[in-house]
Amino acid sequence: IDLIWHSHMQEPLKYVADCIRLVGYVNNHSPWPQIDDDTMEKSCDKTNDIWKKEFDSDITTDHV
Repeated sequence: IDLIWHSHMQEPLKYVADCIRLVGYVNNHSPWPQIDDDTMEKSCDKTNDIWKKEFDSDITTDHV
């Protein structure tokens, strides 16, 4: 996900337009955020749970 995000940000005008169109604001992204391990783990767990509910598969599943 992060790789796609960074790739999208390489086209800043399109990135801003897509952000506004999709969520109504520009989501600035720091490539190296200062997040403690506990917060990062909780965030990853939440993301995994949401993914599982939405797609009925694990986010780490090899789909190739």
